[in-house]
Amino acid sequence: MARTDRTRKLIGVILFLIGLALLTLAGWTGYHQHTIIKSWPEVQAEVVKSELVESQNDDGNTMYSTAVEFRYTVEGKEYRTSAKSGYSTSSYEDMKIEADTFAPGTRHPIRLNPANPRDIYYNAGYTAGFFLLSIISGGLGIVFSGTSIALMVFFRPERSISCPACGQAVEPGQNFCPNCAAAVRGR
Repeated sequence: MARTDRTRKLIGVILFLIGLALLTLAGWTGYHQHTIIKSWPEVQAEVVKSELVESQNDDGNTMYSTAVEFRYTVEGKEYRTSAKSGYSTSSYEDMKIEADTFAPGTRHPIRLNPANPRDIYYNAGYTAGFFLLSIISGGLGIVFSGTSIALMVFFRPERSISCPACGQAVEPGQNFCPNCAAAVRGR
């Protein structure tokens, strides 16, 4: 029984640490994405090229994303930079709509890293897609941490208590003290 209790505690600690790591990742990525939205300058950029990119995931399913090349000017210097959508989906239609939205010749706002104008985001905003990593890791972090807490608090084995008459340990499930036969309350 003691070994089972140690195993339960070890599993609980491991799950809690995994949950804590996932919640930390969620906080860090969420803060980073928020920083991009709030502090990276926005400039107007012209789409030079837009294409639908097809790839295979680990399961062999076809996935789609978009790659867009922008032309923009920062402090009198012209840049041409490519950016990907940041996520892929199995929905051809969704990515086709995005590729069509960013057709060559159209103009769109982009966010650029003030330290490196070639580091850009064209889909920065308070959307689920932009914060997807934060949402997923935060959700998993809550599940792992919550499971850990439930395991540690609600599923712990009953502890033995002392007999009120003689002080002998009485194991869970016993209604009478094995030493003096006194009735044990709460069993």
